[in-house]
Amino acid sequence: MRVSQTPTEMRRRVLYLDLDGTVRKGFDELGRFVNGPDDVELFDGVAERIWRYRDGGYRVIAVSNQGGIALGHMTLETCAAAMQKTQRLTRNGFDKIMFCRHHPQATDPEHAVCWCRKPRIGGLVETALSLAAITAEFYPPHLALFVGDRPEDEQCAANAGIPFMWAKDWRDHGEPLLRVGP
Repeated sequence: MRVSQTPTEMRRRVLYLDLDGTVRKGFDELGRFVNGPDDVELFDGVAERIWRYRDGGYRVIAVSNQGGIALGHMTLETCAAAMQKTQRLTRNGFDKIMFCRHHPQATDPEHAVCWCRKPRIGGLVETALSLAAITAEFYPPHLALFVGDRPEDEQCAANAGIPFMWAKDWRDHGEPLLRVGP
């Protein structure tokens, strides 16, 4: 019996990026959380770096915890506006922006428990499946890179079997991983 294999031309490299503290300045840099579009400020050179990955054949996906929605610090609408501004400032650098609006300290259990909040891998799975549905591509973990600034980002990458890089190292030194393979 012969097992069919997926054609290698359907494989696609993917760069998963955290947002706050990685792509755009977050609490540590601003002294406040990003709670709306007026708070969005990219780190220098990030848009160009994102586009080097895209030009190198990567899909670029943002995966961000935005628990301020569940805690009442911002609305879904203001969060979405901040995401739209982030997309504009990166010159539409993201193929998809996914954000988890849950937080374990929310009083409503529907907002406190989820599968998408990092370090869980639900956000990664959701983005890969939704892109695959419209592109017919697939995104093997060994062809991915996850960049973040917090331990939950590193743990999310480990949980998904994806190589991880710290945000500061990526912004300062991380060149696009242009080769295909492990």
